[in-house]
Amino acid sequence: HLGHAARIRGRGMSLPLSKAWRIARRDLNARFRGLRLLLVCIFLGTAALAAIGTLTTAISRELESSGQELLGGDLEVEVWQRTLRPEEVKALSAYGTISSGYRMQAMASTPEAAAPIELKAVDAKWPMFGQLVLADGRSVGAPTGKEAWIAETALERLGIKVGDSFKVGTVTLRAAGVIKDEPDRLSEGFQLGPTIIVAEGVPAEAGLIAPGALYQSKHRIAFADPSRDPEAVEEALTKAFPTAGFDIRTRDRASPGADRFVRQMSDFLTLVGLAALMGAIAAARAARTYDTVMLRVLGASRRQILLLQLAEYGLLAGVLALVALGLGGGLAWVVITQLFEFDWLPDWGEVLG
Repeated sequence: HLGHAARIRGRGMSLPLSKAWRIARRDLNARFRGLRLLLVCIFLGTAALAAIGTLTTAISRELESSGQELLGGDLEVEVWQRTLRPEEVKALSAYGTISSGYRMQAMASTPEAAAPIELKAVDAKWPMFGQLVLADGRSVGAPTGKEAWIAETALERLGIKVGDSFKVGTVTLRAAGVIKDEPDRLSEGFQLGPTIIVAEGVPAEAGLIAPGALYQSKHRIAFADPSRDPEAVEEALTKAFPTAGFDIRTRDRASPGADRFVRQMSDFLTLVGLAALMGAIAAARAARTYDTVMLRVLGASRRQILLLQLAEYGLLAGVLALVALGLGGGLAWVVITQLFEFDWLPDWGEVLG
């Protein structure tokens, strides 16, 4: 038979395309021999790329659209171990309304327990964007007097409930409500303990901003002109106060920690997806060697074999890609809406690209 096939090929004859396609279709419908690993690799690779594509575009869009709320202003100036000088306040006030406060690590205590906390002191203008929502459903602003908005975890560690008292430094505070949704939480970055929000004057009264104390003063600006370019303001402030030690962030970079997380996750899952697809190619090449040889023996030309394999793999890849795209998009939807509690805003053009 092999000699007969060789004579046929020698006379310039080739396997009819209809017969070659029938062989390929029979292989697909009946046995899927050698294609199982290919299918798994294509499915996993496409699902990973679809998931990370929808996830990163949705998170990026949410960060862009909610930059003011996440940062708490159009621009933030942060300074370590001091507050702003009069000339610095004057310069910032020229751009709009300023809301100032402090952030520091501290200890909260009761007679029976103590816990490390993240103390956040805010003035009466906070929050300038978004709302602080408490567990009882109230939307509130900055606490007043010796009241404190306190995270649920802090209540549990101190063994107290709403209405009870506790101490921070030398000041006795009252837990006036439990924090459910803090508008600028994402921009605050890593913290060592649960958040307790107090009035701006509490840290000074508690002795927590004395000379040598480790704290940050934060000053958020809501521009009087919403169309003003935050980057231009940052450049102007840096030029006017080159030695002030300003750490400046704009609404376009409200949460650098989240940006880094999304970028690193995107790089990792992209590598996973590409590795799976490369595995699919290698598996397919090894699995189809026998079929390629048989088709050549039966008289198929290289062009026919190439077209048949493209059609065969294209059909499989298309069906699997659609299924994987749906699965990857569904996984991304769960992460975005349930874990991050963001709006679902994927860029499908970029994802499909």
